[in-house]
Amino acid sequence: KKAAEEEGATVVQVIADIDAPEPAEEKINAYLAAHANDVDGIITTAWVPAVVASNAVRKIGDKRIKMVAIDHDQVVLKAIKDGFVNGTMLQNPYGQGYIGTFVLDKLRSGCAVKTDAPFKKNALTDKFIDSGTVYVAADKIDTYVDAMRDTTKKLFETFQATYLTCK
Repeated sequence: KKAAEEEGATVVQVIADIDAPEPAEEKINAYLAAHANDVDGIITTAWVPAVVASNAVRKIGDKRIKMVAIDHDQVVLKAIKDGFVNGTMLQNPYGQGYIGTFVLDKLRSGCAVKTDAPFKKNALTDKFIDSGTVYVAADKIDTYVDAMRDTTKKLFETFQATYLTCK
């Protein structure tokens, strides 16, 4: 809501408890059936709603609603390619695996985590490493894997100096 307000937008509906396909389909489709003409944009923050909402806007057949999804499910990617979804925020599983494996190897080999490393905080732990995200629109849909690799490469360039002390 805060991000929407900062950009001059209004959140008209938050559809919650839709982490499984059946409730997501029921709630998203019911809302759009009743209010599609009042909706200018959709933002999804999880995989199931991204897939369901991508299918829902395709069924409506109206490309007027702007939508940004999350993750790279084939349904979402095809909806982007076909113009029903504007783009998707990709988590970076390539970077998570690459950087995570690198860190474990360095810690196993005697490196230590810097006490002043710029960790992000989250609700589950007091620190985590950001492996980057990538926004992918139709113009990059066929090269999204390269975009994740590029993000990882950029993060990796300064990673050891930023997070680790090695002998």
